[in-house]
Amino acid sequence: MELEWVKNIKNIPLNVKRYAQFNEEALFDYIFENIGVVNKYLVDFGAGGLGCSMSNTRYLLEKGWTGLRMDGNPMGDTTIMQEMITAENICDLFKKYNVPNEFDFLSIDIDGNDYWVLKNILEVGYSPRVIIAEFNGCIPNGISKTIKYNPNHSWGENDYYGFSFDLGKKLAKEKGYTLVHQVATTNMIFVREDIVPQFDYGVVFTQMQYHAHSPNREWVNI
Repeated sequence: MELEWVKNIKNIPLNVKRYAQFNEEALFDYIFENIGVVNKYLVDFGAGGLGCSMSNTRYLLEKGWTGLRMDGNPMGDTTIMQEMITAENICDLFKKYNVPNEFDFLSIDIDGNDYWVLKNILEVGYSPRVIIAEFNGCIPNGISKTIKYNPNHSWGENDYYGFSFDLGKKLAKEKGYTLVHQVATTNMIFVREDIVPQFDYGVVFTQMQYHAHSPNREWVNI
């Protein structure tokens, strides 16, 4: 079933600069105004973007939300837990910091194994209501792939990282999420299907080679 408020997401102006890279806070406000909240709990990793000057969740924390933020290098921000995140340890980290099974908001941007980590979170029973996840907009349409899993991956400031837009859509559908928007050929936003039933809202992107190409890398087609 098509929801009018979801169709309108693309019309929300992103003209107020706060902390998120593309001013996505306006989208977060709009989405939660329409779906409500259950516990105002958030999880954000890696949370130390651009030396902690860029954040998808700082705005929500300032509005009274609580939650867990993690990064391999918090750069002196004591509100961000220093943790190296892998597909193997992510659920143990959630247990370590008492993350509830259901929470309102998950932000994932680790420039590498994002697909593998997100997949594990959703497969063990954690159920964020809204997810914003970085995708690799350098990968053209029609290709469903991600980097080969490597727990020691470190982004080399090139196009070898993350997952394609098509794979993001596939994972969302398989795990019970609806793609409602994409921002700047960089971030995909999903809402759990019991809140926004699965429907093709015509969310598309235009491939952009915004990072240098890194040839001869190992990818996994899924």
